[in-house]
Amino acid sequence: MKFRILLVLSFICFNVNAAFLDEIQVYDGEINEPGEFGLELHINTTVRGNTTPEFDGQRTSQSGTRLTPEFSYGLSKTVELGFYLPTIYTPGYGYELAGYKPRLKWLPIQANEQSPWSLGVNLEYSDLKWGMELPRKNIESRFIIGWENSQWSLAFNPILSVALSDGQDRTPNFYYGARSIYKLEGALSGVGLEYYQGVGPINSFPANNSQAKQVFAIFETKAERGLMNNFDLHFGAGFGWDSADTFTLKLILTPKLH
Repeated sequence: MKFRILLVLSFICFNVNAAFLDEIQVYDGEINEPGEFGLELHINTTVRGNTTPEFDGQRTSQSGTRLTPEFSYGLSKTVELGFYLPTIYTPGYGYELAGYKPRLKWLPIQANEQSPWSLGVNLEYSDLKWGMELPRKNIESRFIIGWENSQWSLAFNPILSVALSDGQDRTPNFYYGARSIYKLEGALSGVGLEYYQGVGPINSFPANNSQAKQVFAIFETKAERGLMNNFDLHFGAGFGWDSADTFTLKLILTPKLH
């Protein structure tokens, strides 16, 4: 019964409204071991997307490519520190360093042999240069709900984002993401779907047909399976509607550092 409930949750509609898509990812129950360093390289490009800026100097998504290294460190069994260094290439502005984003993940409940559940929260501060997104500075609380067994890995992230920039509305914005992966044997370790939807300010949700929605078909491989001996790989092709970018490709490479 729990599995059926989670499978339904993983396909519930949710929105993602972000002008700067440096990271397109659903967080699950993974966390670094104490003292372990980690690195992920996030790459995504908008094949067909927004071409009309919403504010002066905005780097629109159309034909843009974002490359973001994410560094992480396991501080304890339940706490992980992270740091993003987002960069972007757009035809009109060239290659730019977009800003920085430190984060802290707290995962007090982790899946084990007795329980399939993982529960926690990821707190992230964002400081981006002008032209990336409004607000330039914000703080995000991404709640992590994960469930995993031998065949399925499911995750759901309700997210609240609050502007910290001067002159910006402080009303929290709500959006969320979900992921379902079916595990496979061999070089291809899993296939599945991700879904994103940005709902909007919690005191005044806009009409559903104005909320950006995206669904990604994804596949993953593990380094030890032999497809790429030194990297875990996550690839997704995303299709959007209702103000979302129409077609987006994403790739996450995780080199084995130990």
